[in-house]
Amino acid sequence: MFHFRKDIIFRFNLLVLLVFGIWGGVIIVKAGIVMFKERDFWNAIRERGLKYNQKIPAKRGNILSDNGEIMVSSLVKYRIFIDFDYTDPNSKRTERRVRKEKDSIWNADVAELSKGLSRILPRWSAGEFEAHLRKGLEINRSKGKGRRKYPLCPGPMYINYSQYKEIKKLPIMSLSSAYSGLIANDFIDRKKIFGSLAKSTLGDIVASENKSGKKFNVSYGIENMYDSLLRGKDGVGRKEKSNLKVESPAINGVDIQTTLNIEMQDICEKALRSKLTEIDALSGWAILMEAKSGDIKAIVNLAKVNDGIYIETNEQTKHTQTANLALCNLMEPGSIFKTVALAAALEAGAVKPNDSVPHHNGSFGFGKKGRPIEDSRKPKEGDGTHYTMTEVLKYSSNIGMGEIVTRGFKNRPQVFTDKLQELGMRTNFKLIAGEPTPYYANPSQKRWAPIDLVSLSYGYSSMMTSINMVAFYNTIANGGDFMKPRLVKAVLKDGEVIEEFKNEIIKENALSDSTVKALTNMLIEVVNAKDGTGSRAKTANFVSAGKTGTARISKNGSYDYLPLENLLSFCGFFPADKPQYTCIVQIVNNKPPRSGGMTSGCVFKEIAEKVMAKYERQPLESGKDTINSLLPSIKNGNLNSMSYLLDEMGINIENNYDTSYDDDEAEWGKIKKDSNSVTFSVIDTDDGIVPDVAGMGAKDAVYLMKRAGLKTSLNGYGHVTSQSIKAGTKTHKGAHITLTLKP
Repeated sequence: MFHFRKDIIFRFNLLVLLVFGIWGGVIIVKAGIVMFKERDFWNAIRERGLKYNQKIPAKRGNILSDNGEIMVSSLVKYRIFIDFDYTDPNSKRTERRVRKEKDSIWNADVAELSKGLSRILPRWSAGEFEAHLRKGLEINRSKGKGRRKYPLCPGPMYINYSQYKEIKKLPIMSLSSAYSGLIANDFIDRKKIFGSLAKSTLGDIVASENKSGKKFNVSYGIENMYDSLLRGKDGVGRKEKSNLKVESPAINGVDIQTTLNIEMQDICEKALRSKLTEIDALSGWAILMEAKSGDIKAIVNLAKVNDGIYIETNEQTKHTQTANLALCNLMEPGSIFKTVALAAALEAGAVKPNDSVPHHNGSFGFGKKGRPIEDSRKPKEGDGTHYTMTEVLKYSSNIGMGEIVTRGFKNRPQVFTDKLQELGMRTNFKLIAGEPTPYYANPSQKRWAPIDLVSLSYGYSSMMTSINMVAFYNTIANGGDFMKPRLVKAVLKDGEVIEEFKNEIIKENALSDSTVKALTNMLIEVVNAKDGTGSRAKTANFVSAGKTGTARISKNGSYDYLPLENLLSFCGFFPADKPQYTCIVQIVNNKPPRSGGMTSGCVFKEIAEKVMAKYERQPLESGKDTINSLLPSIKNGNLNSMSYLLDEMGINIENNYDTSYDDDEAEWGKIKKDSNSVTFSVIDTDDGIVPDVAGMGAKDAVYLMKRAGLKTSLNGYGHVTSQSIKAGTKTHKGAHITLTLKP
């Protein structure tokens, strides 16, 4: 029997070893399969479920005005949805029970929720909200159509963070997501704080898609030019279960400070918009520049989209070829180019300021078979046979300019075009992306013809940007130094300047002093002479200088088309004696008036007058009235105190009263004012005598009555007009006196 038990134990141990051996073998085989055959699969599971990279977005920097005001910033906005079918997967309640409770809560509180939503988002009434939400509740649940991500609002609506917080406090919305179904999709919105002001210059970031459906961003303006600085660098984190481990933090973008001035931008836009609306023009633009620094204070680009509706351009329209007309639009400049041509002639010694040229009675053909060139103004009696240099500009004579360049450069046209290049007519300032390089006909080109020299003299055979033209006129205003226009002044990080773009002189003395003086006087005549083409730009309280221009706009190299479109221009600076600002205004119009002076010149005038009225600073002494000197309001009372104050203010005291201040020896009295001085007279303040306190303030009057031993009551406020006991009356201590005061 003993041997039998021993045999059973042996067989049991053998069975256990066999089972565990098989189980161990299975484990080893499975481990091998997992480690080798299924390695890639489980690695993918691990990366997807336990640990994966997550981008930490960097905050895009702000764009600031010249004085640090935020013009563009990144704000978070939300689009709110309701998932009516959502249930908490971790809940122990059955899905059917949760849905029943959820519908019960919604039916009970949807009216109150709708009232709250209407208060926060007043675009829709409470009734509209309720009808919209009940419609979402009634959609067929079994099919699941429309029940998930049902919009909270009846129409498209993005809300800000504060509105989102208020919504989460409302009935139903304050409950858990199992009952509210609240879904908030957040977006980063690039917000322009001042609306469309300077939109085409500031730029934008626009989400778009290519043919394959892949999304990308399209930007322009400053947003594009300084994108690498503004966007910063995204960080990287590792998501481990519910925690985010930051491996490399996001580096937020820096701020870009521009030279744009909000108030000047507003002045320029309103002036231009008003004129465009008045004449029903197609488009218009303006640039305002600070003369000494070259800082651009305002850039306006407006184009008509509907009758009477003009918008700040941000894309190509049927009336524009580019988003930023002022900086990126190439056009034949017309007669504002005459000043450039005359400057080149003066600098090359081809003419002198006092020279004159024949006007040929307003019609002349240059060359043997040249087509006659016509002047818009025909010579009048008394004009003689010649125009002076000033009259050529004042009357904007094409023939006069043709005579000037033909006389000086007929046999050396390359000298003329080289001078134009020295004056900035081929300079690309690279202020924003897409800024083109201007060009003009050149003798080195095969297509050059002798008539091109004449055409260039009055602004044809060339394609210029407005920024190049205003930069040249600014060279005159700046005493001859060719300044590079500046649009961005600094890069800031956390409010501290980390990089500064200093003002740059491209060429010192690009124009000689004599040329600057001559051109300034001529441009003053253009504006301020009664018969000058720019007389409508004449300003009331200071002198402006400038030049008008009108050019037909070529389409496909031809000018023969209808309706006729003209580029109407005015470019100049103000005040002419000490220039502070240079400004160009250009308007595209296809109907009368077709004069730069009558259109753009009027806009220039309004801009100049409003800018000077707002920003001109006069010395304080200039505001002093030297004829009608006004003395301050003075009450009777302590003469020592008053004499001290008047002496500090420089006001004369006729009877040379001692201005030393001593309370113990103070004298009291009355003050008489003349036109430019005051006279003091002392009153009796002996003990036992009622003092005369008429005209005094309450403080001084009560003090004197108390010193005389009287108890005082006051009626009213201001200064004493009457007292119940007559002044000079003998009285006893403790007597009562009432003082009446009035303002």
